[in-house]
Amino acid sequence: MAGDPLKANLWTDADVYISTNLSATLPANPDTPFGSDWHLVGLLDGDDGFPESRDEDTDDKFAWGGILVRTSRQHFKLTKSFTALEDNDTTYGLLWPGSTPTQIVVPRPARVRIAFETREGEKVRRLISAQYAEVALDGDHGENETDLESATFAATIFPTSGGALFNRQTTPILSSIDVSPATKSLTVGQIGALTATATFDDTSTQDVTSFATWTTSASSKATVASGYVTGVAAGSATITASYQGSTDTCAVTVS
Repeated sequence: MAGDPLKANLWTDADVYISTNLSATLPANPDTPFGSDWHLVGLLDGDDGFPESRDEDTDDKFAWGGILVRTSRQHFKLTKSFTALEDNDTTYGLLWPGSTPTQIVVPRPARVRIAFETREGEKVRRLISAQYAEVALDGDHGENETDLESATFAATIFPTSGGALFNRQTTPILSSIDVSPATKSLTVGQIGALTATATFDDTSTQDVTSFATWTTSASSKATVASGYVTGVAAGSATITASYQGSTDTCAVTVS
């Protein structure tokens, strides 16, 4: 099988955040929580997910003889949807913008900042509107005795003057790990240290020595724990570090 299963995503949890402050501070990275200007939509329908719709007017240009030579594109529009399962202040404000707790008025969608966050274990992906969005009810909303009350919203994303739609934040994906040194010589009873360094798809690196799983091919010759190798008897052993599905080795010789 070709490909990398670690890059296949099955998002097991998600949230939508709304801010009425168009200048709201963005979190620095996917590990940073959203600030007080951002409000959770709450429980979401995971089966509906975050469907995305792209609309654009295109016009094909043909040369004499019917040869396609150009396609003009204009009026691009991106809409991203979600289904909310909670009746709270945030969803009420999206469902009935401009209304009060005691009076409902004709809805006129307000401009808001919106953020979509999906999670799988420690992996996080965020799409935060670069400028603003207008969120409106998409379809029907009502109550009955057999289904949870829900409201499906469509968020129209307005780009910046430069065409940016979202600020994207993602947890870096592991590309490989490297054990150093690649070879090591010890005497019986001597302890030597190894280091495991992880490289991620954004070229960042991290020392994962204490997080990796360490094993030895010959415990009668050399043992290993948390990256520390101990020479047991004359001979050789291969020390392996494993981290998030990636491995690398060090060839140890004991004399």
